[in-house]
Amino acid sequence: MTRRAKKMTESANLKGCAERLMQDATFSIAIVRDIVQYVAMQGGEIDRLYTAAHIDPACLDNPDQQVSGEVLKYLWREAVQQTGDRNLGLHIGEAFDLSAIGIVGYVLLNCKTYGQVLEKLSQYTRLFSQGVAIHHRVSDGWVQCDCEVVAGLKNYLIDEPRQPIESTFAALITATQQLTGNALQPQAVWFQHPRPEEDAEHQRIFHTKVQFSQPTNRIIFAADCLDWSVRSANANLLSVFEHHAVTMLNAHPNQTYLQKVVGAITQQLQGEVPTLEAIARSLTLSVRQLQRELQTENTSYQQLLDETRRDLALRHLQDSETPIHDVAFLLGFSEPSAFYRAFKRWTGQTPRQYRKNLI
Repeated sequence: MTRRAKKMTESANLKGCAERLMQDATFSIAIVRDIVQYVAMQGGEIDRLYTAAHIDPACLDNPDQQVSGEVLKYLWREAVQQTGDRNLGLHIGEAFDLSAIGIVGYVLLNCKTYGQVLEKLSQYTRLFSQGVAIHHRVSDGWVQCDCEVVAGLKNYLIDEPRQPIESTFAALITATQQLTGNALQPQAVWFQHPRPEEDAEHQRIFHTKVQFSQPTNRIIFAADCLDWSVRSANANLLSVFEHHAVTMLNAHPNQTYLQKVVGAITQQLQGEVPTLEAIARSLTLSVRQLQRELQTENTSYQQLLDETRRDLALRHLQDSETPIHDVAFLLGFSEPSAFYRAFKRWTGQTPRQYRKNLI
């Protein structure tokens, strides 16, 4: 065995051990149901879908149940194969109905404005997907709405993001029309995954230039849209549905504080390192309470911050078109030299060496 092959084998073994230690990101069975129903409408063989994804059909009767990402990974693969639709994610998103995300959909239907819709979507995303963090910010009159794949978990979206992420953004376009009666006109749409062979459907659905191999998944649109009124807004019903959503969030059986903190760090790590105080505030906890909870899980905020930055760095560097200094900025390093030192500590290599060895 050559020296390089030996290194690759050792790296693969280490990666396998790390993945086995990671907890699974889980997803709502409602997402499974939405995919199955769409494929059924296209004349697909449902029993084959169940078999390929190891799904017990009885599970679909409980929309609050969670499944592992492995189920969705094989479900997407089989669904694409059966339909022959390489843009299946886009088309499922185009046919999206808010009831597909359960209680979160009912919360969104009763928000007052589109800005509040995005805030509540960010707050309750974990109820239907632990694999992504959705958040937005306003800059110079534009909204940047990001869908970040959560690192630090065993998350199928890290390796196979295309169909689910494209479905998410197409669903956001559809839901905006349903909620406000207005068509969202993005100024730009970014995807982290590489450009597919054909992207005509992307242009048709998003009505703008779609860019691939970007540092994040992002839709950019005018900030005026945040003031759009939601046609079905009802403050009383919003209170009722939010109470139920908060109860579900607090009782989430698979949501450890480690996972909550990793998700919050991933969401807030946008060129500036979030403080422990900011993370605790986003989880509606005191700093001391959060520290105690993490201690019981044999970890700390600083450790999770370091590991999350490392995982995000490894993922960003896989895209050869993203400059290394941009990766450093995204991860909150004040200077590229500080990023180089941290990366050398994490991997024993410089970012440039690591990227070169991927080729």
